[in-house]
Amino acid sequence: DKLVKATPIESNFIKQLADHLNAEVVCGTVSNINEAIEWIRYTYLFVRMCKNPLAYGIGAAQHESDPTLRGRTRELAIEAAKLLDERKMVRYNPNSGNLAVTNLGRTASHFYIRNQSVATFNDMIEKKRSSPTDADLIHVMCCADEFENVRVRAEELEEVDTLKKASCPLKTLAPVEEFSGKCNVLLQAYISRARVNSFTLISDTNYIASNAGRVARALFEMCLKNGHA
Repeated sequence: DKLVKATPIESNFIKQLADHLNAEVVCGTVSNINEAIEWIRYTYLFVRMCKNPLAYGIGAAQHESDPTLRGRTRELAIEAAKLLDERKMVRYNPNSGNLAVTNLGRTASHFYIRNQSVATFNDMIEKKRSSPTDADLIHVMCCADEFENVRVRAEELEEVDTLKKASCPLKTLAPVEEFSGKCNVLLQAYISRARVNSFTLISDTNYIASNAGRVARALFEMCLKNGHA
């Protein structure tokens, strides 16, 4: 409908800017803030920022003082770099503006893991550092941001509870009313080859199973390189 009516399509790139910047740093195409600025200026985000600055939080006064939007682009690059540095995915030197890749950032880029998942893994693994059980590890994995799109539906809860009782050898550390708890149950049911009846649960199980291997491998690599494995 938007294409037929020629409605402008805005960019959502800002939400994933940190993840894409990390990938560019890992690839070696961006090594400092100035290169990050030039990279952003080649994106569709920058095109839409110039065409419709208000949609991206750029007021008239700011646009007048910064017509080329280089200042705003610099702010976005620095914000993303600071976020990645905070989550140990990139090393950012504010004095020189240099960006250096880390093991966490490289692993996240190779397995397409979001920066929020890396932050979750770092926090939860640190708490379970002494002697994590299999139940702890599968819980950490199911808390990944990659599974946040798995919705919890009231009509499914009865079957999910049945699967939890019959097909989950490991303890689920989150309630099934949360996405991480539901993912935990469906993942264990998939591994146990349990029969799932609901069409929506079958769809969710396929989604979880198709992503679980990559998330699990990334979690293993992170633990291995941090000396937690």
